[in-house]
This record gives sequence, structure tokens and C-alpha cells, in this order.
Amino acid sequence: MRCCKNAPPQRGADTNFSTEPEPAKADIAYDAIRRILHNNGRVPGQHLREQNLASNLDLGRTPIREALQRLAAEGKIQYIPQKGFFTRPMLEGTLLDFYVVGSETLISALNRKRPQIPESWAVADKLSPDELALTAEAIFTRIAEEASNCEACKIVQRFCFCTHPLRMEITASELRPAFVESLEKLIAAMSELGAATNLVESALMNHLDLERDAVPRVVQEVNERGLTGLPGHAKSL
Repeated sequence: MRCCKNAPPQRGADTNFSTEPEPAKADIAYDAIRRILHNNGRVPGQHLREQNLASNLDLGRTPIREALQRLAAEGKIQYIPQKGFFTRPMLEGTLLDFYVVGSETLISALNRKRPQIPESWAVADKLSPDELALTAEAIFTRIAEEASNCEACKIVQRFCFCTHPLRMEITASELRPAFVESLEKLIAAMSELGAATNLVESALMNHLDLERDAVPRVVQEVNERGLTGLPGHAKSL
């Protein structure tokens, strides 16, 4: 599977046919579980039960298990021996580390290439928390892709995935107006990238700082709701 549009085609690929091969069941399970994780992003510490997922997705347990193992290897969920697979807990130190790595990677990527953000990317008050979060993540992903560096793409993809629950919390709280305003400034700066690269970097860092600064408060609120804690107390999907 290619990590981004800049990845070279696999060896032996037949370019005479435009149609792609049927995806393996494990790949179908992987994509489906990723969507479930996004939809349930504000509930960390959930038990990902193989049988429940297999029934809900109408797939066998083998492709479900393979998909869960892949997600765990990528650091997008966690595996606890003798207990199973769980969505990642929301931990302050871990999230702050993600922002250090994510910010450095995005700034480096930004200075390697000048991406252009489509004018259709806009922020509206009616957008759901998930849609707002995904808008920000789409911008981060575009910056990484335009740097023509697949390793940067992988880092940013994991950063977006693992900080998605935090972004969902921010956009569902009283911090939403500040998030929307910051995102609007970032989109506006990106549209003028050719003439003001420094402005784009400033807007990007300001937005990432806003998200990072919310980490301690969000983690505390999530913990007070009792959604993290030990896996034995977690809900299951």
C-alpha cells in the first residue's frame, strides 16, 4: 500500500490496466476499523473486541485480527497481553510528544515545497467537531504530501490519527471559536503561500500551539469523565 501520492509504484505492477486489484479482506477491515476509530475518537480506552467488529463489519475474525495487529504496530491502537486491543488512552505526556514531532515535521515539509490549498477548503460554524478536526488534518496531510517525502507523510499521518481525539474535544468545547478562527487564518495564509511563506509558517505554528496548549486541560476533563483508566473499566466496540 502506498503511503502517499509520492510513493513509487510497486515492482511488477502492470501499467497496461487502469483498474486496481480487489483489496484484501484485511485491508478492507483495516480501513473500516480506522473509520470506526475516527467516529469514536472522543472515547479513548475502548476495548476493540474481535468478535464484535467481525459481526458489525460482516467479516471473519482473521482479517479483523490482522487489521488490529497492523493498527497496533503503527501505534494507532494499543495491544495489552492477555487482554486484547484497545483505543489509545489520552495521556498528556504522549500527546505533547506528538506535537513536538508533528510540528517539526510539518515545518520542515513546509519549507521543502510550496503546497497550494484548494479555495474550496473553508471553515463554517455548522461543521461538526469531526469535520473541523478533519479539515485541519487535511491541511497537515497536504503539507506533508507536497514535500515529496514519504517518511514525512507517515509521521504526519500518525500525528493526525493519534491527536484526532484531542482535536475532537477542542472543537466540541468552548475552545471551538478560537480553533475555528485559527484554522481560518491558516487557510487564508496557505492560499497566499507564493508571496508569504513566513506568514504560512507563522499561521501553522499558531494553530499547532493552540492545539498543544489545550492538551493538559482536555486530558484532565477526559479523565474526569472516566473514559480512560484501566482497560477493565473501558467500554467496548
